[in-house]
Amino acid sequence: MMLANEQLELLLSKVRRPSRYIGGEINSANKPWDSAEIRWCLAFPDVYEIGMSHIGLQIIYSILNGMDNVLADRAFTPWIDMEAAMRETKSPLWGLESLRELHDFDIIGITLPYELTYTNILTILNLAGIPFFASERDEKYPLIIGGGVGAFNPEPVAPFFDAILLGDGEEAVKEITDVYKGWKQETGNRKHDLLSRLSKIKGMYAPACHCEESRACRGTTKQSPEIDSVQKAIVPDITSASYPKKWVVPFMQVVHDRVGVEIQRGCARGCRFCQAGFIYRPVRQRSSEKIENLSKEGLDLTGHEELSLLSLSAGDYEGLPDTLKNIASAAADKWTNINLPSLRVESLTKDTIGVLKRSLHGGFTLAPEAGTERLRLVINKGNTEADLLATIERVVSAGWRQLKLYFMIGLPTETIEDVKAIAELVNKACDCGRRIRRDITITASVSTFVPKPHTPFQWAKQISINETLEKQDMLKGLLRRRGIELKWHNARLSFLEGVFSRGDKRLSSAIVEAWNNGARFDAWDENFKFDIWMEAFKRCGIDPHEYIERERTPEEKMPWNHLYSELDRKFLRDEYSKALSGAPTEDCVKHKCSGCGVCDFKEVKNVVFHIQ
Repeated sequence: MMLANEQLELLLSKVRRPSRYIGGEINSANKPWDSAEIRWCLAFPDVYEIGMSHIGLQIIYSILNGMDNVLADRAFTPWIDMEAAMRETKSPLWGLESLRELHDFDIIGITLPYELTYTNILTILNLAGIPFFASERDEKYPLIIGGGVGAFNPEPVAPFFDAILLGDGEEAVKEITDVYKGWKQETGNRKHDLLSRLSKIKGMYAPACHCEESRACRGTTKQSPEIDSVQKAIVPDITSASYPKKWVVPFMQVVHDRVGVEIQRGCARGCRFCQAGFIYRPVRQRSSEKIENLSKEGLDLTGHEELSLLSLSAGDYEGLPDTLKNIASAAADKWTNINLPSLRVESLTKDTIGVLKRSLHGGFTLAPEAGTERLRLVINKGNTEADLLATIERVVSAGWRQLKLYFMIGLPTETIEDVKAIAELVNKACDCGRRIRRDITITASVSTFVPKPHTPFQWAKQISINETLEKQDMLKGLLRRRGIELKWHNARLSFLEGVFSRGDKRLSSAIVEAWNNGARFDAWDENFKFDIWMEAFKRCGIDPHEYIERERTPEEKMPWNHLYSELDRKFLRDEYSKALSGAPTEDCVKHKCSGCGVCDFKEVKNVVFHIQ
């Protein structure tokens, strides 16, 4: 059913930011509903301005709407005021383009961007009139599919999904659409048959086909080297992969209000805490020619004044200085800010600084992560205090006066001396910058280490809330200098993130319990209600501390063991042992293969564009 204009206008009159809900933006697709054979709605479990900054959403939206007889719409979790208005008026959640309620779509694809959005998934389903648990939905309901970084351990929310995509989505969404189309055209189709077919697509995890209690689809999944495992989907060549040219341009300011061009996927640096660096291996660089074309087309077709070249470690892109100069030259007739959100310390060249100076207003961000050389060896960070201070000299000399430094507390083997060293390094950075100019400011952001699946630190413990607060208080006392601002993550939020990061299916009942008692937008400090969560765990008979405050043994079965990121588990165990002894592992792009197990050296391998 379609939402009436009068109903939409009534809802918009009740909320503070109506532009979140109206659609119709420049470059948005609005394909005729009746002309589509398969209809997707891509739902993001957070507010519009965060969802519209998510590159993966824009990529999949562009791919699906580029297919014949396929329609892709968008939906986002309504903010608190809109949810209240929808319940008051008994209005269902709708797709922005079509104004159709979500119940009318064939497939609802829900992004899993980070753990603290889990209650928002339930809000989306509830406002769409869809039961939470997949076991309660037959073929009359839309197919609910998840995907994103959270898919690498989706177990806490797995019971809510019919299927979850592990890995790259560019080709997989086409296969999913084709399988669904074939199933839909048959008579007498049943849901378990659809799940069985979907399970044969590389990267597709259908929980009903893998749970030990159900044998309905057993034996239908693609077998990997490990029994009942699901192999991640990999796009070997991102240069030829689909990528948006006509970015949807929001009417309101969003978190990342710009054109984003992915220049490289994957990272071989091997920082042992970094989940993205491991799950997105191998390194695949996009050709410089393609990057330049996508940048020009994206800016021309959107009117954006900012371009971001995206990568986990943009400075590792081989032809970065020349690519930057070519993009800047092509945009010389317009004022375009070009930024690199993930530039490593040692990769900052004179030519790179010359181009980036256009964006001086944005500040310059560096991530030492740890305060001591010893701890940086443990995490395999690979840069030194001298590297950091030399970079600060260069960027301040070039004109930057706002510096941001990122650190973590609670890393494996951390001591009190390591925590104090964070403050010492921040003060040294401040002294270094002020020798060049007196008006620099430094923001030191300190987060709590959370062990992540598919990393060498997946077996490590996480520090408790009290330990986090003690270390934060120590840094607050040590960093009271004018011109230095300390920011820190909410200790209770980090605790909850850690619980879900290594959680299992038992947590789904606690998520429902917390949602029923008002948990919404948990990642937002103003909405986070820790007491609701602790009561939900208690009522469900769950001890949340068990998930984080103990070290695991390498032999222990983890909730995500059936989800195979292609990383050899012996490699991960060996990396953990090397971390505890402070032994480094070299970058496999510049040095020898580290034996992580991802590459087959035929189709799947590191792809680097060397500039002669």
